[in-house]
Amino acid sequence: MDLSIIIVNWNTRQLLRDCLASLPAAWGNLNAEVLVVDNASQDGSADLVRTEFPEHLLIESGGNLGFSKGNNLALPHATGQAVLLLNPDTVCPPESLARLFAFLQEKTQAGVVGPMLVDAQGQPTLTWGFFPRARDHWLGFLDPKRWWLRGTLARRIVHIPAPSEPSEQVDYVTGACFMMRRQALEEVGPLDEQFFMYFEETDWCWRARQAGYEVWYCAEARVAHLEGQAAAKVNWFSLRQFQKSYRLFVAKHYGPEQVGKFRLAQYAEYGLKALLRSMAVHDSQDNQIKAAIFREKARLQLMKDIKVEPPS
Repeated sequence: MDLSIIIVNWNTRQLLRDCLASLPAAWGNLNAEVLVVDNASQDGSADLVRTEFPEHLLIESGGNLGFSKGNNLALPHATGQAVLLLNPDTVCPPESLARLFAFLQEKTQAGVVGPMLVDAQGQPTLTWGFFPRARDHWLGFLDPKRWWLRGTLARRIVHIPAPSEPSEQVDYVTGACFMMRRQALEEVGPLDEQFFMYFEETDWCWRARQAGYEVWYCAEARVAHLEGQAAAKVNWFSLRQFQKSYRLFVAKHYGPEQVGKFRLAQYAEYGLKALLRSMAVHDSQDNQIKAAIFREKARLQLMKDIKVEPPS
């Protein structure tokens, strides 16, 4: 088996259908298998897989286990030379996964590779990033509207690759479409289940790099990520969970004493951005929404512990 594709789904039936329908053309001549983990969806997602895609392995988790535990349920059943974690809110164009697999085979030191992610209009979106640093939030505070920072400093705040940018080694690739070599998986081990959602792929890339593997962004392969459509179903939970997972990552890899530095830097960045959005001359609905999000992000930094209950 060349490629094992794992999709963890929760109440995204139509998105899941479109994703699964795109896969055969995407893997091309590869010998591939698909494993769908359904986290107790209430929208008929499991029945969809059983009736329309009976050739795929369906694993019903019995509850909303999150991303890490859901993928870990499927990993023991995956037999491919490479394992692909794929969000249900993705659509893979023809030959995209075959191209990504070939890139992984070509880069013999690569343990992880991810494609360029594009939105529904084909425009590049968040694809890869740097491991977090508190000072990057201070950069966001100093240039909240990204007017004057250039080059590496601007990329440290947030980076969306241009279509002309070449493939390169990166710190991490996003978990929406994340391919790992079998040998790397066996050395690095499964996802860390303390991350319910968010930062589990960043942690996996950190561990892969610590084991001596490279992490690559592959510009030659593109996958559509309808970003936010799956996460939108959980709204403010996603925002709180992101912050909780962020702190877990910082404490795990930098030390618990560093969490306070990150909280202070984020409070400054998000507080200023919330203020600027609320003072915008054009008081649009978009500005109001973004101001509310930044206010909540800033408020969360004042909380020593973030309690999050996963939606059922």
